[in-house]
Amino acid sequence: MPPELETNPSDKGMYQRGNFKGKNEECTQDNLKQKSANIASQFHDEWRQSRWRKKTEIMNRVKRTNDHEWSKKNNGDTEVDIANTSYEDLPSDWQAENKASAEVAITEVEAAIRDGRELDNAFIKEVSSTLHDKWLERNGRWAPPEQNKPYAELTDEEKEKDRVIIRKAIEAVKKLS
Repeated sequence: MPPELETNPSDKGMYQRGNFKGKNEECTQDNLKQKSANIASQFHDEWRQSRWRKKTEIMNRVKRTNDHEWSKKNNGDTEVDIANTSYEDLPSDWQAENKASAEVAITEVEAAIRDGRELDNAFIKEVSSTLHDKWLERNGRWAPPEQNKPYAELTDEEKEKDRVIIRKAIEAVKKLS
């Protein structure tokens, strides 16, 4: 479970963000996972598009996988080019990274909507920082130097990667609500 979600002991199987209370502010873990799965693919496609050099070519990004089932289905390969692989064809460990970002983004967007907060540029900036912090918690040990720093110190290009995810989450949550 992402660290920003806390178990509500009075409602087994229910999760909530921060100190929210009340039925309208809860979301089940299954509901969150379903929403996350629905938009994780969009996040991956958006990231892939940002890497395009030409209309028909995406720069390679080869990564190791620990998904043994995926390896079996792919002739024993233990590496995947995540930039040239659709979300549906990614190993489960790389799908999980997109889902984790989706869960953080969805949780923050839904909380803001419940609070009646504007989903404006200030919100996007604030939540992008949270998203980046959570990403660093998961990936800081291997993150490249240009990403292994606080959000405020990132280049605008790096910040935009996080902002895109938040904007997509806003879109998706509004459609699914």
